Amino acid sequence: MQIAIFGKNCKQEDLCYIEDLFSQISQHSKEILISKDFFLFLQDRITLPNDCKISTFDENHIKDKKIDILFSLGGDGTLLDTLSVVKNTTLPVLGINLGHLGFLTSVGRKEIKNLLSEIEKGNYKVEKHSVLKASCKFSKEERFAINEVCVRSLSPGELLEIDAYIGDEYLTTYTSDGLIATTPTGSTAYSMSCGGPIISPNSRCLCITPISPHNLTLRPLIIPDDSLIRFVINDSRKGISLHLDSQIYPLETPISIEISKADMELNVIRMQNQTFFSAIRNKLMWGTNLRQRKSNDE
Repeated sequence: MQIAIFGKNCKQEDLCYIEDLFSQISQHSKEILISKDFFLFLQDRITLPNDCKISTFDENHIKDKKIDILFSLGGDGTLLDTLSVVKNTTLPVLGINLGHLGFLTSVGRKEIKNLLSEIEKGNYKVEKHSVLKASCKFSKEERFAINEVCVRSLSPGELLEIDAYIGDEYLTTYTSDGLIATTPTGSTAYSMSCGGPIISPNSRCLCITPISPHNLTLRPLIIPDDSLIRFVINDSRKGISLHLDSQIYPLETPISIEISKADMELNVIRMQNQTFFSAIRNKLMWGTNLRQRKSNDE
């Protein structure tokens, strides 16, 4: 089994878990592939296995490697950044949560110990997550996001007037701090913080969620995922920022941004007995009697 590792700078207290993971992989594989930047961060901080080959890769040449699984070490944000690595391949990604909440990351710190054995037994499944594509008419470059595409003003406190279209039909003009187009995966991210619904990842839909709308009757709207969304901003004080997950692009107005479901998907691994519903139940503490917990603590 060929495993590749993708990660970012991590906390000192998490280095022992990473070292344990590398030790496990070396017992199951003759080579470990590590993203270049993460390798540079780790090489003087942990003891890498000396009984297997250590190689590096960059996002532009991962297709040249024969990889079975990509491990993402970090939080959900790190896993989202693997999109630039896997791109339109079918390479599955397993998120190992060294962050906090973690809806996408499937394995916690304490579960690393038996991870490789469970994978070799096939005790996991692969979820397909849709990806958004965003483009502007003045630019031929297409940009991609797993969670959401969001527009906000570059001028703090400015309300934007955003004309929204679904296909060729005018929907409404949102006067708000910004506007979000989200996938089902992104429904538990920024959109949820703005009052959007939680959507199961296998739902074939997109959601438009306004950020602090001036008109309180403007509510989140769910539409089919084959819809073409268009946000038109004619004027703003200093331009707008276009957010695609962690990527941010400053843009001048007037501008028209087209958003649609991309042809590719992200394959995310969940371990056995873990589902989207168990994740939100545990992460959001659904079914927990907080009053009873408080009473017991007292």
